[in-house]
Amino acid sequence: MARKPYSKMRSQLWKFIEINRQLREQKRTGRPCTKETLLKGLRYDVNERTLRRTLELMRDELGAPIVYDRLLQTYKLQHDDWRMPNISLDEAELQVLATAIQAVRPVLPKPMSERLDKLLAKLLDALPLSRCDAVRRAQGQIEFVPAPILSKGMEWLEPLYLAILDRYSVDMVYHVPSRDENTRRRFDPYYLRNVQSIWYVVGYDHFTRHWPIFKLARIRELTVSEDLYTVKPFSAAKYFKNSLGIMVGGKPQHVRIRLTGYAASTAEEYVWPDGFTCRRNGPGEVILSGQIVHMAELLQWTVAFQGDAEILPEEK
Repeated sequence: MARKPYSKMRSQLWKFIEINRQLREQKRTGRPCTKETLLKGLRYDVNERTLRRTLELMRDELGAPIVYDRLLQTYKLQHDDWRMPNISLDEAELQVLATAIQAVRPVLPKPMSERLDKLLAKLLDALPLSRCDAVRRAQGQIEFVPAPILSKGMEWLEPLYLAILDRYSVDMVYHVPSRDENTRRRFDPYYLRNVQSIWYVVGYDHFTRHWPIFKLARIRELTVSEDLYTVKPFSAAKYFKNSLGIMVGGKPQHVRIRLTGYAASTAEEYVWPDGFTCRRNGPGEVILSGQIVHMAELLQWTVAFQGDAEILPEEK
């Protein structure tokens, strides 16, 4: 495969990144960073002269405090406070990023997912072409399947995210199904949440002076204002505590669910919600217990077990 026109710059950047990685590894683990390990880590035709010139460039142009121990014949960083003047990611980190992009792509609007792909492409340019191809190949072998029916409203995701980032109030027209009417709102967005492939936004509503949850699919119009909002205390962890999805408020109540059949036999395969305990009562029965604020969400949750889950009465 032919290299791109700027491959010389790319290969030089990769040399800097790989040398920096080995020097950091030496500082952290004590593993020797020698001429041989540096040449092996660069993984393509770099001779000793090129390596020496690259090290000089890092010292002279980037200010890297690289010193050579003649007695041990190893390279090391003289002090820890120097950093490469760019984002340094190794191949394993790029693989994780590629996987994360695959995970979020189904629930992002196309412009945002395309920008993620461009970001990954820029970062992959720091790798040799063979390793770049390997990451791309691995990315194509991972698939995240969202809910079979996606929610509308993803076009509002990016403007809301930018409003949260810069702390701007938004003006929107929101449809209220229970009254079958559209209402106008001035709203300070704080937090976006995706539950089963449906996007929601939480924030401060100027009209009600409360913190409602709005479903993006019900937004009919949205404009980011030029008005900065005053940040109020908000914790998503507290707001959604004891919630199985999107329902909040109310007094937490203790619940118990009996799992039988297939659900009981596979109970150990799952990570249950925070605060829930899983106790086996025998080969065919498991008891889940925990706190929840809305029984409606619990009922919806247990339906997914297809008759193998039963909500037990409250203990006396």
